[in-house]
Amino acid sequence: MTRGPEVPAAGGTTWLDAVGRRLGSPAEIVRRTRLAGGYATAGVERVELRVGEREVSVVVKPADPVEVAAMRAIGVVEGLEVPRLLAVDPLVLSWVDGAPVGEGDAVPPEIWRTLARVHRHWFRKRPRGIPVVDAGWWARLCEATLLPLRGARGRTGDPVFERTAELVAGWAGDPRVRAALALLPKTLCHGDPNRANLLGRSVIDWGNARVAPAGLDLAVLRAQGPVDLAAYREEFAEGPLEGVEREWAWAHVHVQYLGFAADHLGAARVAEMTAEVEGALSRLEAALRQVRPLRQVRR
Repeated sequence: MTRGPEVPAAGGTTWLDAVGRRLGSPAEIVRRTRLAGGYATAGVERVELRVGEREVSVVVKPADPVEVAAMRAIGVVEGLEVPRLLAVDPLVLSWVDGAPVGEGDAVPPEIWRTLARVHRHWFRKRPRGIPVVDAGWWARLCEATLLPLRGARGRTGDPVFERTAELVAGWAGDPRVRAALALLPKTLCHGDPNRANLLGRSVIDWGNARVAPAGLDLAVLRAQGPVDLAAYREEFAEGPLEGVEREWAWAHVHVQYLGFAADHLGAARVAEMTAEVEGALSRLEAALRQVRPLRQVRR
């Protein structure tokens, strides 16, 4: 967790009353520090409070409706390692100590259990205010991904970006993806459990939460290195559509991050990710044949 320069206690402190009520004593600001990493988004601060005789640290960030809805939804799930929701406008969360899980390090069992318990609690249910990953959502994701791909093509002239953009445009209406999304049960997912969002034993930053097949979160973690699902499966076992879910999620995750790759990682990485999507969609078609008539998944 990186700290930026301290910033003065300015206006916008009406949330203190709400935090004081949640913590049982009036709260006053001792220090505010802009965060330059970890919880990093524009306007995010760590705020040190005096609450009665205690000193308490919180994160204060602009209120995002999806993140507020997600924090409320996970707040009803027992046994989670997540920040506690203290106020909603701005969004105030309890501070989480710890460093992000390092590249190559095993994901702690507590993180797997947190995701599994959320998936289990919200299985086949939809919390209010969370977007649903359906055929329309997928099409919009593909359309949004086209912008950075075409931008990279214009900047670099590399034909890799043009070819990938053509494929993504076609994937927007891919019947294999549509069939999988119609078939797979959904739950509340974090949506972006990359290692920067895994602090110590806690899962933070739920602003990309969505209602989707649970395999989405597993695929994000799998894309970052080898995974051990033992702790996850103790809490939430995968169902009979595991193969369909795994291949759908692998395709989805690579499309989800293609825009970032086009902006920051270059043509070679975009080509690798594109090949991963093509392979996953081919395997998805084979998996769907096992559970649905071929005519329903044929291109």
